[in-house]
Amino acid sequence: MIKSCLLLWFLLKISIQCVVPSFKNNIIEVNFQNQTISGCISPDTIGFEGTISEIEVKNQDIQDLNYGAVQRISSKFRIDFVSTNIDIIRAGAFLDLPKVNVISFMSNELSWISENAFQDLPSLNLLYLNYNKIADVSPRAFNNLPNLQTVTFIGNNLENFDQSWFYKTPRLLSLRLEQNRLRNIPRSAFINLPSIGYLWINTNEIEFVDKEAFKGLRNLQLLDLSENKLRRFNFNFYTPSKLMDLSINNNNITYISDEMLDIIRTKLLVLEVTDNPLQCACLDKIIQWSDAFNISIPQRKLPESGVVCTVPKTKPSQCLERSDDDFHKGFWVSFPRERTR
Repeated sequence: MIKSCLLLWFLLKISIQCVVPSFKNNIIEVNFQNQTISGCISPDTIGFEGTISEIEVKNQDIQDLNYGAVQRISSKFRIDFVSTNIDIIRAGAFLDLPKVNVISFMSNELSWISENAFQDLPSLNLLYLNYNKIADVSPRAFNNLPNLQTVTFIGNNLENFDQSWFYKTPRLLSLRLEQNRLRNIPRSAFINLPSIGYLWINTNEIEFVDKEAFKGLRNLQLLDLSENKLRRFNFNFYTPSKLMDLSINNNNITYISDEMLDIIRTKLLVLEVTDNPLQCACLDKIIQWSDAFNISIPQRKLPESGVVCTVPKTKPSQCLERSDDDFHKGFWVSFPRERTR
């Protein structure tokens, strides 16, 4: 009778926390040892003896991570979902995991991140969401993650960024948004994320960045805007700027003002400007400026044309802000324009 009661209690406990199972006879690796699980990933279902440090779910057909899909693991560990066809992560999918520090979703079918998909994970440090189909993220999708430092969205379908995705994430340091479909960066886009020091928004379709887009980023050290469609480089960075590495390669920029160079030079070590149709007078000015302040300006000639700068129709010896009419037709053709994904 006692054994029957204990078994009933155990089954009831599992059923409460795995109301909708996420796994059905799926193979996972726990510390590099294969396990077959159904229901949820927990110490009860995986039956692994010892300290769990790494879980990998690879090449399985999962589709949905429901409430309590991964739960009640007390040790420090990381979990990776690789090519598992996961389409939905429901609120509370990661439950009672006080020391999980890395969660990775690589090459799945995610198109949307729901509210509270990642919540109340006090030790989560790194979150990788690369190479999915994410086009939308709900407000507070990343909720109460006090030690989250890195989030990567590389290779998705995002058309907009909204800082409301993050709530109570005071230590977010690195944000990677490259290889998406972003078209513009609005005013104060990151103002509620002042801890960001490294920001990649390269290889998108960005044509417009508000002058105050980076307002509040007092600790920004690296900014990559390369492989976009920017025509202007005129932003208000916090002064004195902490920027050390700035990339604006392969845009449509013809002019950079003296004021802009003065703003970014305080701690700058590298400015990458190749594959822009910069006026030759502007490029000469930038190179002289870089020599004066010991700033690296990597340059290369294009293999076919050898073109590195553009000559305007009027006052070619002066670096001036100009309209397209002051350049010869198709002046940017010699510069790479393809944006690879």
